[in-house]
Amino acid sequence: MALLNGILLILAGLGAMGFGLLIFYALLPLFYAFFGFGVGYWLGALLMNSPPGDASFIKFLFALGGCILFAGAAYFLEPYRRVLIGIGLGALVGAMIASALGLTGVFGFIIMVLAGVGGALVTLAVFGQFIIVVSALGGAGLALDGTHLLLPSLGLVDRAAIGTGSMVPLIVWVVLAAVGMGWQFANITKWTGAVSAGK
Repeated sequence: MALLNGILLILAGLGAMGFGLLIFYALLPLFYAFFGFGVGYWLGALLMNSPPGDASFIKFLFALGGCILFAGAAYFLEPYRRVLIGIGLGALVGAMIASALGLTGVFGFIIMVLAGVGGALVTLAVFGQFIIVVSALGGAGLALDGTHLLLPSLGLVDRAAIGTGSMVPLIVWVVLAAVGMGWQFANITKWTGAVSAGK
């Protein structure tokens, strides 16, 4: 189970980190599925008081449920997709920050909900930039956690250590997210232009 969880987290994380905005415009259900997987996974982790990098079948079920729920929302709630994306991305990053700081259970869930509400508000103001920043942060976090599942002794990808004061995993997370942001911002005009031309 740890191997499967790790591989899926890495794939979803790298896809979201490097191509979040493109996936949103070109493959909306896939974009929702990527982040639904992450939101479900971390919701399961918070409710189970489970630290980053800890694999379990229940977390995997939450992840699949989130994936299906968010992908379905792309079809049935399309008029509200910007608000839904803000909620999903905000909740994902909020859950990752809470778990990295060791705030699981009720407190972690509250942080996740507040971050989701904040994400919805920010999305309405600056949509493209918000998608890039949060998809890069969330994707990088998912990729690190997936790597930690595959290589549990590799301390520089152990985000749970951030809560105990270790700065190395935080630096790796930020650097990886910055690479994703840089790549997406470098391609933002091309990606949005291609979608506009296709329409």
